[in-house]
Amino acid sequence: MKHIKIENSNVVLSVNLDGGSYFDFHLKDLPLNLLNWKTVNPEEPPFMGHFLCFDRWGPPSDAEKANGFRHHGEVNTEDWELQEHLQKENGATECKMRCRLPMGGLQLTRKIELSGNEPIFFVKEEIKNLNKYGRMFNLVQHVTLAPPFLDRNTLFDNNTEKGFEDKENGSLNQEEPVITWPEVVHKGETISLRQFQNEWPRVSSFVFGQDQKYGWATACNPGKNLLLGYFWKTDDYPWINYWRSMGGDGIPQAFGIEFGTTGLHEPFPVVAKKGKIFGRNIYDFIDAGEVISKSFIAFLSKIPNDYQGVNEILLKNSSLIIKERNSISGDICYQLNNYET
Repeated sequence: MKHIKIENSNVVLSVNLDGGSYFDFHLKDLPLNLLNWKTVNPEEPPFMGHFLCFDRWGPPSDAEKANGFRHHGEVNTEDWELQEHLQKENGATECKMRCRLPMGGLQLTRKIELSGNEPIFFVKEEIKNLNKYGRMFNLVQHVTLAPPFLDRNTLFDNNTEKGFEDKENGSLNQEEPVITWPEVVHKGETISLRQFQNEWPRVSSFVFGQDQKYGWATACNPGKNLLLGYFWKTDDYPWINYWRSMGGDGIPQAFGIEFGTTGLHEPFPVVAKKGKIFGRNIYDFIDAGEVISKSFIAFLSKIPNDYQGVNEILLKNSSLIIKERNSISGDICYQLNNYET
């Protein structure tokens, strides 16, 4: 596997150049890799860890499949070109890589900057349309968790407004009934979406409030003393989707935290007909030669074994502040310096 490893005094991040996935993110003094998941389905592209869904999220149409398009797009089977790898004056490490989609006609250039001393990295991605025509597309960051970090006690939090179960049946009214995080009623049973203790819903999608400038999502396992989080602008990614894969023994196998430009897990013909859900677009459009930029922040933190989960994440005075539910252990705070707000 061709890959690049970047690190500071506290954390290691590894990125696969055969497909572009982030497949290792761990603290040096608590070396449990939170992005250790790999697909076991031989019919799928080599999905692993935090991978991209690009130029689509979900399956191709029958006609596209006949022409070679695969689930979640071409990006995970393409080689990425490493363009830069350098150490900056402030101690941060920066790398830049690029991928082209031969059938989709799109190019994605990614810049990763790892903090000089904190367990946090910043990603800016630029999508360029190489075609002579405009087209629709989707980009979803598919963060995938697996055991041992993932278990029935792992806690998931976000700041969403409302959502729905993706029924994945091709229909145009999948957003009914509306559900809200974190508790839902399904077939008379109250289910907490904060923990993976039920198979349902296999895929669910949520939007953020119109007044929410930033979206965030976290996963923490107090028993493993670790928290993983993501933070981004809702203008870039107005949706977050969750995928659950549970074994027949009731043991969680995989859990996807998937923030992106869409919340409908369907081929483009269905997405195009639907257009919007809850007043939010479910695809992006890029004109001929246009360049669109999107970014996010990812971070790790140690937590105590009585940690209650995340209540709120704030960006204040160039600091990212992670506030615990019930305020038992206090705030986690990271300096962001030049992050674009």
